[in-house]
Amino acid sequence: MMIKKYIEHNFDNILTDIVKIIKIKTVKGEATPEAPFGENLKYGLEKTLEIAKKLGFKTKNLNNYIGYAEIGEGDEYIAVLGHIDVVPEGDISKWSVNPYSGEIKNNLLIARGAIDNKGPIISSLYSLKAILETNPTFNKRVRIIFGTNEESGDEDIKYYLTQEKPPKYAFTPDGRFPVIFSEKGIYTFSFREKIDWNNTEVLDIEAGTRSNVVPEFGKIILKNSCFSRLTKGIEKLNSISKCKFEFKNTGENIEVNITGKSAHASSPERGINAILGMYLLLNEVLEEKDSLKNFSNFIAKYIAETTDGKLLGIKSCNEETGDLTISAGITKRIEDFISIKFNIRYPISTTEKILDGTLANKAQENNIIFYKENHNPPLYFPKDSILVKTLQEVYKEITGRDEEPAALGGGTYAKLMPNTVAFGPNYREFKGNPHSFDECIDLDMLKIGIEIYAKAILRLSEYI
Repeated sequence: MMIKKYIEHNFDNILTDIVKIIKIKTVKGEATPEAPFGENLKYGLEKTLEIAKKLGFKTKNLNNYIGYAEIGEGDEYIAVLGHIDVVPEGDISKWSVNPYSGEIKNNLLIARGAIDNKGPIISSLYSLKAILETNPTFNKRVRIIFGTNEESGDEDIKYYLTQEKPPKYAFTPDGRFPVIFSEKGIYTFSFREKIDWNNTEVLDIEAGTRSNVVPEFGKIILKNSCFSRLTKGIEKLNSISKCKFEFKNTGENIEVNITGKSAHASSPERGINAILGMYLLLNEVLEEKDSLKNFSNFIAKYIAETTDGKLLGIKSCNEETGDLTISAGITKRIEDFISIKFNIRYPISTTEKILDGTLANKAQENNIIFYKENHNPPLYFPKDSILVKTLQEVYKEITGRDEEPAALGGGTYAKLMPNTVAFGPNYREFKGNPHSFDECIDLDMLKIGIEIYAKAILRLSEYI
């Protein structure tokens, strides 16, 4: 039986198993000694490995940090790695379906995790099964690796590399087609300021849940004393800001709701950032004597609603790999401080050191605290490397699409796992709405992806 026929014959079973994992809400939760990323992720990993075992694979659970399914023998191995953790679903009213039901409409599987990344990584498991069923003598060592901390850190891959050697060649179906030869660096940091909360008209402020998501909603609680300034500020921003502003006077205070549009932090220009609209509004409302005025003024002056870093002096352009972007992800009060956490995606035309110095200096000049958080350097593979060349050839053979290897703004496991690039699961023109409502994957595209992954594994295994 040919690989393509095997996929056609078993596609309903593949979808059933994908939906089985989609129905588990694998958002990071409270850590326990046996569940480092929460009970739901522990359960999701166990159920994923159960599917692999049912298909006849050897499986290993590395203390609920990460797990894998394996075939074959040998010292070196080929790997496909993806993740089963997901970002929160956000406002359910924005979804056309229950985000954890796995419904199919118009040939689209719509669900949180459909494209990022449960659909692709579970289908990769079936790519390996297709190889076994159609190539009974195949005995090269291959692993399908299931991560659980891609969306909120990288502790799963770090742990894996303390327990296992890295693959000889690997790909992650968590980018897009064709091969992603370069990924931008990811740099997260916070601007903070100590606030005298007894000397501000802001009673509470909060927006965002993840630094890698453009926040759609924000809320501010203000004292009644700023009512007239608030109405004037909203009137002014209605013709300037992309955000929408609504408020209600509860009698004791004023509740202001800011609405934007969610997007992935790797492409913040596709969203409307509620945090940035929030601070533009505060800068219009707060008086100079207000303890929070310096911070709101700093954000309004050096970020505003821009996404290219120009106002901060960190703009960097790169025609081959894409330009620098910056996105505000989370703002909240942290004890005596106000904080905004930012997510930068930067090309190889700038450096971590330049970002460190420029951001620290800009903060110091304005009496703001700069706090560096996480950093993953850019990834770059030559287009003529074995890994890029091989995957590119497979993609062209199966799809007939003659496209150049691509660069990606989003961060994948390829930055963390040696000898790895992102490869699939979607074509350039298919967006799939990762990190937004109605996330989805086209079933025909999913089916072709399974065939591409199977042929890619076979071809890469020739080099071990």
